[in-house]
Amino acid sequence: MSLLVLHMDKFKKDAIRGIQSHNRRERESHSNPDIDYSRSVGNYDLCDNSSSSYAETIQNRIDDLLMVKAVRKDAVHMCGLVVSSDKEFFDKLNADETRRFFEEATAYLTDFVGKENVISAMVHMDEKTPHMHFLHVPVTSDGRLCAKDIYTKTALRKLQDELPKHLQKCGFRIERGVEQQKGSAKKHLDTREFKQQQEMIAAMRQDAARLEAILFDLQKQIELAEAQQTSLEEENESRKKAISEAEAKLKNGPKLPAVNFFNFKEVLVHAQEKLNAYQQALSDKEEVARERDMRKQQAQNLLYERDRAHEAVRMAQSRILALESENKDLKAHMAREKDKANLKLTDMQEFIQLSGNYIRFQEFQLQREGERKMNARNREQARLAAERERQIPQEAEKPNRPRGMRMR
Repeated sequence: MSLLVLHMDKFKKDAIRGIQSHNRRERESHSNPDIDYSRSVGNYDLCDNSSSSYAETIQNRIDDLLMVKAVRKDAVHMCGLVVSSDKEFFDKLNADETRRFFEEATAYLTDFVGKENVISAMVHMDEKTPHMHFLHVPVTSDGRLCAKDIYTKTALRKLQDELPKHLQKCGFRIERGVEQQKGSAKKHLDTREFKQQQEMIAAMRQDAARLEAILFDLQKQIELAEAQQTSLEEENESRKKAISEAEAKLKNGPKLPAVNFFNFKEVLVHAQEKLNAYQQALSDKEEVARERDMRKQQAQNLLYERDRAHEAVRMAQSRILALESENKDLKAHMAREKDKANLKLTDMQEFIQLSGNYIRFQEFQLQREGERKMNARNREQARLAAERERQIPQEAEKPNRPRGMRMR
């Protein structure tokens, strides 16, 4: 009987974009050769209200919680459960039964995490083995964002025990996966997980490069602003000097003569000239002050944006280093597991030859290969039929052109 693959991952905010890109096939992956993009049309999302933006859905759900404390930058924003089995299991199922398998798993997991927290339940049919990425916001029953309180050791063990039992009741020949032993490597480690990590690293590297470009642009803006500030300060100094000279001239200049019947018009003209000079000096002072305050605020804004960009680049680079370190460990473990599998395969072949069952084994292999090809043809026919069904409504919606009309 085949074993159930049920693997849980926790994702922080900076990993969400890469996960969405992988799940929704938003761009071609050069690090995962197992993806056959000609078959990606057969992928489907079992979530009733699947979102086109994981980050927006997560933020909306967090906003709904009305939490008193702000969410920490390093908090887990999303959890993912990968559901699958071995290739032999899916070779025995047709397209409808495969979909029903994932639908039953989705129903059980939705009940486990709460429907309001589900982000996506994307089934990938374009890789070597069908599998589902079930994503949700980790919200506890009392309305807290806390993945560690949801996925305790006890809760995980219960989930891994109960889900295969539920699927067995639904008619699927599948049993619980092998439990992880203390000190052993990560459970359900396979090539797919490693490649997904590689895709995440590639996406994060692109984000880091984009942030570094923004940082470079901000730095240039700061340099330009500093140059403008220097020029402005020189201009302001010149203005201040002119203002001071004007004030001194007004202060120390000749006083207005005493007013009498014969000279009052001339005195009024001199008084108006002095008043105009005072008003101009005051206006120049205010303009210099406003310009200085505006430039100061612009400089502060640019420095703030630069510091934010620096921090974003630092966090992205730190996350990349952590993922690369994890991938290095995964790669080493995969190499060890591959060696073990090769040794086991060699032992099995020698045992078959020594036991005299080699011819029967070859016949069994040929029979199994025929079954696989037949199942593959059935899946391809089902995919083509589904494509035709989607095309029929589109063709029906096309307006019919009246006879006799000629296209220009």
